[in-house]
Amino acid sequence: MIVRSVDAGWTVVFHSSHGLLAQRLASHLDVEREFPFWFETQVAIGLHDDVHRVYAAGKCERLTMAGAPRDFTLVPMTAETRVSEMQTRIDDAYRKHSWLGVMQSKHAECLYCGEDTSSDMQQMLDTESERREIILKRLGIDAATVQRTYDWMHFCDRLSLILCGNDVPAMNRSLEITTDSEGSRSEIWQDEHDRTRIFPWPFLTETIELSIEQRTLKQLSFVDDAELGESLKACQVEVRIFNIFKTVPV
Repeated sequence: MIVRSVDAGWTVVFHSSHGLLAQRLASHLDVEREFPFWFETQVAIGLHDDVHRVYAAGKCERLTMAGAPRDFTLVPMTAETRVSEMQTRIDDAYRKHSWLGVMQSKHAECLYCGEDTSSDMQQMLDTESERREIILKRLGIDAATVQRTYDWMHFCDRLSLILCGNDVPAMNRSLEITTDSEGSRSEIWQDEHDRTRIFPWPFLTETIELSIEQRTLKQLSFVDDAELGESLKACQVEVRIFNIFKTVPV
């Protein structure tokens, strides 16, 4: 869940909705002719964060110590669980299509490759890297193309998270979306007219309109995950609209 505090309580956007918004962003990109399996790439972007979450009685994994709903960045997870969950996502993606598996595998590498990577996670990443090489050889696609394609997946993922979290900075203060593998940095901000801008502009049209479904919890704290889950089911679905505009050259 992507959770933000508001006057009325808490806004909640499910991660599956975030993935759908990321896929919608990808559908607006002006890159289709550049990459193989672009349709499959869009599907991979839409599904990259799908996972079944259990809101179990007596559990407080989705709640803070004060009983508030946790934003996904605050949810604790053991190294073993993280590896198992990521491996499941990758295997599920490969079952849909080889290219989806490649993209999900690259996403795992982006998220977890680093100095603090656990030994189990590093072993999994190494195994997946070898698996990708075999798949790419069969598909006849080089690693550079995979990386450039994943750069766009990463861009859509990050931009969707920023929008879902209502994290676009105001007053012309820019926020990095991503810096790709070739060093190109993308930024987002709100101008003096409260219009959301992105530079450089990657989309087919000069403006795009997007939407996301969210829920507002008016109850501030919960006894366990089950109560949170039932409250989310009872919430009215709200639609939030985003309009993004191309930057006008000075």
